This record gives sequence, C-alpha cells and structure tokens, in this order.
Amino acid sequence: MHRATSSASSSTSSSHRSRRRQLTREQLLKGLQILGPVSAPLPPELPPSPPASREPSPALGLKRRHDSESEQGRNKKPRVSAAPSSSRPRLSPQSRPPSAAAVPPTSRHEPSEDGEVKEESPSGPSVLPTAFSFMPVRRPRRGDNIPTSEWDSVYEKCFSKARMLRFSALARVAAAHPSTSKEYKPLRIPPNPNSSYAKHSLLMARLELIDSLLHFVYGLWCKDYSVRTCYRAAWRTVNDYLQLTKKKMAAESHDEREKAFIGLLNMVESYIHGRKLRYQAVAIDRENDQKINRLHIQWKAEKAQAQARAAAAAAAQSSTSSATPNMLPSPASSNSANSSNSTPLGGHGTPGHNPALDIDCQPDVTHGPSNAERQQPPPAHIHIPVNTQFILDRKAQGSGLLASSHSMQTAQQHLNLAVMARHYPRTLARMMFSTLGPQDEHEPDFQDDDCELFWPTQAVTGEGLGWVCLMGMAMVKEFGKEYGYQGVDGVVPRLPGEDVYGFPEPRFVPHTR
Repeated sequence: MHRATSSASSSTSSSHRSRRRQLTREQLLKGLQILGPVSAPLPPELPPSPPASREPSPALGLKRRHDSESEQGRNKKPRVSAAPSSSRPRLSPQSRPPSAAAVPPTSRHEPSEDGEVKEESPSGPSVLPTAFSFMPVRRPRRGDNIPTSEWDSVYEKCFSKARMLRFSALARVAAAHPSTSKEYKPLRIPPNPNSSYAKHSLLMARLELIDSLLHFVYGLWCKDYSVRTCYRAAWRTVNDYLQLTKKKMAAESHDEREKAFIGLLNMVESYIHGRKLRYQAVAIDRENDQKINRLHIQWKAEKAQAQARAAAAAAAQSSTSSATPNMLPSPASSNSANSSNSTPLGGHGTPGHNPALDIDCQPDVTHGPSNAERQQPPPAHIHIPVNTQFILDRKAQGSGLLASSHSMQTAQQHLNLAVMARHYPRTLARMMFSTLGPQDEHEPDFQDDDCELFWPTQAVTGEGLGWVCLMGMAMVKEFGKEYGYQGVDGVVPRLPGEDVYGFPEPRFVPHTR
C-alpha cells in the first residue's frame, strides 16, 4: 500500500514538471524580452569557430534559469507594448515595408517606458578604417646638420618635377577643349583610350596641378630652410599660380574628398603668409624699437628745454626782485670797485648763456631710454619723420595677417582631422603613429611614400610649411591610387622649348624684403 502511494506521488510530480516545462509562445516572448536586444554580430576578423564535429558542452544551468525566468514572467506585470493586440497584427516578412526590413538587428529596440532613455545606434562606423592598421616606416634620423648643397639638390629635383607636372596638366586641359575652340591643342602622343588618363583626363590634370604646386612650394621652402631665413620676394612669385589653382579646384571639385584639396591649397597659402609675417616681424620689431628710442630722446630734449626756460625765468624774477632802486653813488663809494652800494651791472639781472644746457638738449642716439621711461609713452605731439618703406612694411604685415587668417578659416572647413580620417586614412596614419616632432621638419624625404609625417604646426610659428607640402603630396598619391595616377611617371612628354602658357611658374628670388 505504501509502495503504491509513493509510485502515484512520483508520477504526479513528474507530470507536474512536464506541465511546467511546456511553455506557451507568450512566455517565450516574455523570456526573450528579459534578455534584452540582440547584441551586434562578431567582426569577421576573429578566429574561425571550432569544427562542427566537436560536441557542444552541456548547459546544465540553462534549464533552471529558464524555469526561473518563466516563473518571473508569470509574476511580472506585462508591458503594454508587449501584450498581443488584435488592432496591431504581426507583419509577415513579405508584408514589411522596405525601410523596416533594411534596419539591422542592432537598431531594433523595445519601446521606452516612462523614465527610460531610448537607446540609439551610432550614426558612424563602429570601427576605424582599415587603413589605420598601416604603420609608417621609421627611417634613420638624418640630423639637422644637412649641408646647404644637399638642400640645393632637393630644390633642383622639386622644381624639375614641378615643371614637368605643370606642363602635363596644362596640356591635358588644352586637349580637353572642343576642337573648334582656339584654345584646343591636341596631345602629340595621346594616352591609351582604355587607360585612366584618357577616361579621367581633367581629374588627372587637377591632380598634376596640385602636385606641381606642392613641389614648387617645397623647393622654395628648402631654399629658406637651408639658410634659416625667408626669401619674401620668392614667395610672392607663388601667388599667381596658387590663386589660379584654387580657382580651378573650386569650380571643378565635386565631393568632400576632392574638396579637401581646396582646404589644402588654402592651408598652403596661410602658411606662406605666416612664414613671411614671422620672419618680417623681427626686422619690424627692431625698427619700432629704434623709432621709440628717437621719440623718447626727442621728448627728453623737449623736457630739458622746458626746464631751461623755467630756470631762466626764475633767475630773472629773482634778480629783479632783489635789485636796489637807482640812486646817485656817494663820493666815498665811487672809488671802490667792491662797494655794495654801487649800481648793479650786467643788463639788470638777465641770465648769461649756459653751455651745459645745450649739451643736455642734444639728442643722444647711442643711448636709449631706460626701462622706467619706456613704461610711459611720449605724448601725442612728439613725432618723428618716417619714409615710405616704413609704411609699406607695416601695411604688408597687417594685410598678410588678415590674408593668413582668412585662408586658414577656409582651409579648416574643407580639411580637418575628421575629413582626413574618412577619406585619407593612410596619410593620417602616417602622422598619428609618428615619432617625429615639430622640430623634425627636415627629416622626411619628399619622395618616400611610407615614412613618418607630422601634422603641421601652427602657422603663427612661421614653420610647418614643409609639413604641409609633405602631407599634401601624400594626399595626392592616396587619392590618385584609385585612378591609377602615376605622378611624374605618367606626365605628357615635353619637347625642348615647348610650353603651355596660363599658369606662371614660381621662381627663386634671393631677397628677404
């Protein structure tokens, strides 16, 4: 009797467990809601999964956890949005709108309850571009004692390549005109019709123009850097070429990637102005000190003259007040030269000439004012003459500062770190993973495509123009790689004496004013 009772109770408990394990669809959905949204899939770079022949490890705790979750689902108050409703039937995959079907699983979220912040998927990519895996090559340091002859050699190489690229770019532009145009000039050796140079001739011309300008500017920078000066007259010859290139890029650029070169050209212009301003400021500051010294000397002389006039007036007043009234001299005192009763002579108290005052009034050009005197500026009526060059230098300084600021404001709209990360990740990686510093502007070789670079320093320092050119050359190569751009290896050949006019070549002029 006892055995029968125990067997009956065991069968009852087993049937109860089986009923507990049989979950309805609603309970399963509630259990999935507790788990939350599905996480993002693993990236494909992870190692492959284990072979299918391997037996899966038993998950003993899953059943208990599932039971507890089902019990919690019974006791938990169901959400309003999760409850089934006849007014909002489920859509089959075929009847879903295309926008809903295109949303990835990671962007599906449950409706937010009161006090709950709705999750939003990131708008940009969750991983860095693959080009950030590139690491630049660390070349041996050359040091800052490179002889001037080597810098002159780099200058010659840059200008030779710049002339080739300039001629090729202008020749392609002339060949792209209609045959009826007076500016049309066919190429002597046209490219292969199936080549990228034939399909994208104008794009190649723009790349060659930018590449040519960067080589011209870098060559002039080498001349500057070799003697640690700034040949302002040489930099003025770059302006015409630069402005025409900017105008062409602004008219023919189409997307953000190509418009980054507009920012690059404006950055080049801003750094050229910054270099001229920085090196001219030394001479202007010295001239200003000289003019201030002369103002203080003239002010000092004026004060000395005022003191002399005041002293003379005081002496005249004192002698007039102390003089006795006119009277006839006594016979006894008329024979004595030292008599105190004699009539005073010498013009009735008029002071005599003091040579010391003239010495004090002379301008001392060899000795400037003291620090205490510098703290107090001369009054407005003190002035000195200046020549025309003095005014022109300060006009150039002010105009250059405004031009540099305007160019940099335009540059940062089209070329910044975000644009570099999206469209030029390899060039940015060469600067991000670099061991070079701002003082190592002389280290990279302009023909090296894998060496370290450095993000240009501030234009106000007067340096960084070399970094801008090296970064621009890397951008041209990274952009042109997609189109098969070959640089000087793909230029239109040029006959001796042949030229295409329109973009005046920059040239080296060894003058610092």
